[in-house]
Amino acid sequence: MKTKLFYSALVCVIALLTGCGTAQKGLKSETAKRLYGLWEVKAIHNSNEGGYKEMPHGMFKMIIDDGRFVNFMTTEKASMITVDGTYRLVGDSLYIEEIEHSFNKTQIGKDNPLNLKLSGHKFMYLRWFQAVDEFGENQNQWVEEIWQRVELEDMEITRFELEQELRTLIKDPELIKKIID
Repeated sequence: MKTKLFYSALVCVIALLTGCGTAQKGLKSETAKRLYGLWEVKAIHNSNEGGYKEMPHGMFKMIIDDGRFVNFMTTEKASMITVDGTYRLVGDSLYIEEIEHSFNKTQIGKDNPLNLKLSGHKFMYLRWFQAVDEFGENQNQWVEEIWQRVELEDMEITRFELEQELRTLIKDPELIKKIID
């Protein structure tokens, strides 16, 4: 059930991204190429708390090579997009999200600069400053996140099943290939 819900959410996010209006031109640096794909957050540390907290399964970030990103979460009962927009890279260590939609209304229309470190092909470290939370409460804290890349073999579906489902939504075979690879 959880896998089917995740799979459905992933397909919906991909459909949303392919149907959205214009975004930035694709980013071509080596760092940008390493960013592209689906990531799941594994641990978070808030500077006003001790240590990292392991995160439950189901919080994802999809970074697309045309300059768009989507964060979404899934549970056994539902899924939702939590934030989306465009992004840009400044050098190899600053990733800036330009927030278009967010459940945290204070973020909409603003840039969210995140310090970026990539570790090999599998891990990404992001650090950003949270002034106000989604409830309007002052936080004034640094948030550190550890993300792990989600590979197709990590999902409980086959490559063929994913490709077949994507073909019902997306007509561009090159885009389908890019998503699967």
